[in-house]
Amino acid sequence: MGTVNKLAERVQNSLEEIFPQLRQTVTRKLSLAVGAMLEGQTPNPVELSKLLPLQPKRPDMREQWLRRLLKNSLLNGTVGMKPFATRELSKAGPNRQPILLCLAQSDLGNRIALLIISLRVGGRALPLAW
Repeated sequence: MGTVNKLAERVQNSLEEIFPQLRQTVTRKLSLAVGAMLEGQTPNPVELSKLLPLQPKRPDMREQWLRRLLKNSLLNGTVGMKPFATRELSKAGPNRQPILLCLAQSDLGNRIALLIISLRVGGRALPLAW
């Protein structure tokens, strides 16, 4: 079993625990994509598709598989982040820790900008809204 498969197995177990209502096929596919992203340390779909442990008939099918997964209507970023955000916000509240929100802007093209509000957790930012 490769590194991506090992990572995907752990991610899948966590996803099934947090989102028991999510279809198993979606959970399995998403965990493979996350495992590839953790292994490759890149969000680039072309690079990720090369790391996916799939056996397609044509090489370009890997990237198509990933793009179809990301377009799946069952994957909702806001719903997906809610359990993590709720947990982190509830941990900060009782201890009277300051809650640090980060506001960041990313340009996605000539006419499109994305505004992201994130919760600082350790040295990372957990996206809450975009």
